[in-house]
Amino acid sequence: MVSERHLYQGYALQAVDKKGRLAIPNRLREALNTNADGGPRTLVIGDETGLPCMVAYDEPWSKLLKARLETDFSRALDRGEGIARARDALSNFGNIDEVQFDEAGRFILPSYVIDELGLTDFAFFAGAGDVFHIWSPRKLLADADVPEGTRKRCAFAMREKGAVA
Repeated sequence: MVSERHLYQGYALQAVDKKGRLAIPNRLREALNTNADGGPRTLVIGDETGLPCMVAYDEPWSKLLKARLETDFSRALDRGEGIARARDALSNFGNIDEVQFDEAGRFILPSYVIDELGLTDFAFFAGAGDVFHIWSPRKLLADADVPEGTRKRCAFAMREKGAVA
């Protein structure tokens, strides 16, 4: 694995076809490939706590996430606090889908993800540092908890592609 991870930055609106096929935006795909460091082209997709979107990341991030959770657990025990370790493990490692993508970033979204997000024609991708998010653009626009700048960029991308909000 590379010593310094590339950040997932930027945003894009991508078309989703009837079979759930779409492509990872170029900028996010470059970070995904770099972080995978020559490993398989695997995209991990899971639930995002507190937001009505999915979180996505490279497979090596799972190992780093596990190490962080173990550190958090150890610190909590040192402070005399208990944490819901089994719940956290299930959320981060059980409630995921893994998909393979080709060199152009094309992949097929799992049916569960399509259904959960309510995707029909487009998906909005937004970088979030160590991970990125996959949204239904219409849910994103309707969610007041989403930062205004993100909503504006999503609306702009939809207008550019002629999508109805």
